[in-house]
Amino acid sequence: MTLIQRIWASYIMMILVPLLLAVLSAKLILTNYEQDHQLQIIENAVDEKMKASMIFMEGLDQTLVHNPDSFKDPAYLSQLGEETASFQMGMLIQYQGKYMYNSLTVDAEKLKPYLSKFLQQDIATKWVSAMAKDYLVKCRAFSFRDGTPGRIYLFLSRRVPWAIGAPPPKHIAYVKWVFLIFIICIFAMNTFLTYRMFKTLIQPLNAVKKAAKEIQQGNLDYPISYPEKNEIGQLYQAFEEMRIKLKESQTLNVQYEESRKEMVSNISHDLKTPITSIKGYVQGIMDGVANNPEKIKKYLHTIFTNAVEMERLTDDLFLFSKLDIKQLPFTFECVDIEKYFEDVREELNFTLSENSIILNYKSHYQSKDLIMADRQRLVRVIHNIIRNAAKHLNKQEKEIMIVLKEEKDGALIEIRDNGCGIPADKLPQIFDRFYRADYARNRTTGGSGIGLSIAKQIIEAHQGKIWAESTEGLGTSIFFTLKKAACFAHE
Repeated sequence: MTLIQRIWASYIMMILVPLLLAVLSAKLILTNYEQDHQLQIIENAVDEKMKASMIFMEGLDQTLVHNPDSFKDPAYLSQLGEETASFQMGMLIQYQGKYMYNSLTVDAEKLKPYLSKFLQQDIATKWVSAMAKDYLVKCRAFSFRDGTPGRIYLFLSRRVPWAIGAPPPKHIAYVKWVFLIFIICIFAMNTFLTYRMFKTLIQPLNAVKKAAKEIQQGNLDYPISYPEKNEIGQLYQAFEEMRIKLKESQTLNVQYEESRKEMVSNISHDLKTPITSIKGYVQGIMDGVANNPEKIKKYLHTIFTNAVEMERLTDDLFLFSKLDIKQLPFTFECVDIEKYFEDVREELNFTLSENSIILNYKSHYQSKDLIMADRQRLVRVIHNIIRNAAKHLNKQEKEIMIVLKEEKDGALIEIRDNGCGIPADKLPQIFDRFYRADYARNRTTGGSGIGLSIAKQIIEAHQGKIWAESTEGLGTSIFFTLKKAACFAHE
């Protein structure tokens, strides 16, 4: 559930729960009022019934005292049975130990356990009551006119409240209990919602605050995570991504700083070597060491070569800095890639042949589709790769091969040498800035360690890829791709 959904759910619950409780309270109060009204009606009826029963009992007492023989009259007994039945009572009359009248539906013999309770009591002049399982039994003794003793028993059902003298149930003040429960429910609901909101919002935000303080103090190894995919989870994910980016940036800055220090050291060395050489040869000319035209020409050639190397080094650094800050302009155009590499080979062949390096070129490009490239920047890539390869040629017959192949959407170029090769563990790093696979060799052969890094950035600006494959002792191949142009094919 998202955070917005949780807030809406809390809002709805804050409305619905009190509303439901209010409806329930109203329902209970209405029900209670109806019950109270019914109880009042019943209470009034019971009062009337009790008054009538008292009048009936007084009349019965008068008959027992003044006209006891009436209880031998079947007509009177029938009328008396009807009256007792109207009061939900039963009547049993005992004469000389026998039951002469029974208005109950139960056999009189089965009622003996109820009657035995009156054997030891004085029932001559008053009614005596005894409580049984199902009945309240009232008993009184009397004498007929001939002096024969008799007894009359009245059986009142215990299910009739007025019959046993119990008052009707009083009205309970439901209203205060309803409102008390109402308040308790709202308090409990608000407590629950507050706790949930605290657990959902405050605790996660406190965790983010703590993580922010850790980052502020420089601790970028303090990860945070949140299990749910809501807004808080998205915040945690964004914060964690920021932390990772900051850590990567910090690591990269450390690497850049180390690279900068190494670059300063490399540039200092690479510039110092030709400058020292130039100073030495100039000093030799000034001191007259070069005392003939041939020697002077040799000294000047050496000075020129070192000056060219210094110029190339400063050009590399300038180009690298422009690429690094994305401020190097590119001029892309449609290029006949076969013709382009033929021209490049012809240009490089003269320089490489002076160093006894054979440069071969083989094309497997079948179509006439043009390639989109910046001619000036692409030639810099080729020069850097070949110059790097030339430094690692250690065979007697030194050879560099350029192979052009066609792919569906572009061209694949391989520049292969038969040099010493690069160790497998160092191969992934050769395109890193200022990296030198063989530091001692580069110290002697020159190079700032940014040639292949420049090549990588230029190829990536062409939306291509560049990688290397190498076998120690056999040589190295640098591969890169270029995309075909969307313009018309060359006719």
